[in-house]
Amino acid sequence: MEQTDLHHAQQQIKRLAQVLPKFGPEAQANLQSNPALKHYLDFYQLPEPSDRLQLLAGKLLHGQQQTHLMLWKPPQSKGTAIIVHGYLDHTGLYGHLIRLLLERQLTVVCFDLIGHGLSSGEPASIDSFEQYVQQLNQVLEATADLCSKPLHGIGQSTGGAILLKQLLNQSNNHNYPFASLNLLAPLVQPRLWKIDRWLFKLTRPFRPTMNRVFRKNSQDAAFLHFVRHRDPFQPRRLPAAWVSAMANWVVEMGCSTENPFAINVIQGDQDSTVDWRHNIKVLQGKFPNMELQVIQGAGHHLVNEVPVLREEIFAALKF
Repeated sequence: MEQTDLHHAQQQIKRLAQVLPKFGPEAQANLQSNPALKHYLDFYQLPEPSDRLQLLAGKLLHGQQQTHLMLWKPPQSKGTAIIVHGYLDHTGLYGHLIRLLLERQLTVVCFDLIGHGLSSGEPASIDSFEQYVQQLNQVLEATADLCSKPLHGIGQSTGGAILLKQLLNQSNNHNYPFASLNLLAPLVQPRLWKIDRWLFKLTRPFRPTMNRVFRKNSQDAAFLHFVRHRDPFQPRRLPAAWVSAMANWVVEMGCSTENPFAINVIQGDQDSTVDWRHNIKVLQGKFPNMELQVIQGAGHHLVNEVPVLREEIFAALKF
């Protein structure tokens, strides 16, 4: 794609935030009347609506916050998967997982976290992970009438942390919405955190943002190139506020009590983003019924690994 064509496509995609309807029956996707949505689906190679697939694409409004929300529903749904994406990600990067879940006849719900993708908010920033949990709960409430049971939560990295925090917030599991949790490389503590946290404390008063480093978090070179050079939603600066919120999450997770819920953790052994060996030990201590699948050769961004690894990763999902 030529640079001028790429720039035009990116502008059309960003325009979608302004033309999305309020989420509800009026959010039924019509690609002829909404060319920006057509551009978005084509650009990210996401499933288009058809006679066999319903798509609702709209926005949730809660105070000043606008959340981009998409729901794909097959004709005979056997349940619903709620995808919670990772930090610096958005719905558009989850096409592989969305298609896999639809093949399994699951309704799929995706939303962009605060400050990510088409959702509003300071780019890539948050004051507390609790805001993410509140947003997740709003999505669950808004989609409740459209989602067949049971509900399955799937979280990549920070998305896994959000699902864990929501679970830990429960006073008991009787009203807990999810029948299963699949956590892909969940964020408990980042790699080299013992060193980085002191550097962060020393420099934060002078550096409200930091340069983004694009890491090799997948073996898929095409994915890494797309994220760095073509995706219009990738920030080049990272806010210190998010690092502070993450630091609070690290402490909260460490202080949490034992929980009997049987989480399923899928982890790559070449992950250089999170301190995965430490994280597994912490999770095994907090969740005695946890199942663990370690994928040899896989990096951090498990939903966008090379096909041979992705097949193994998706086979490890449990519903």
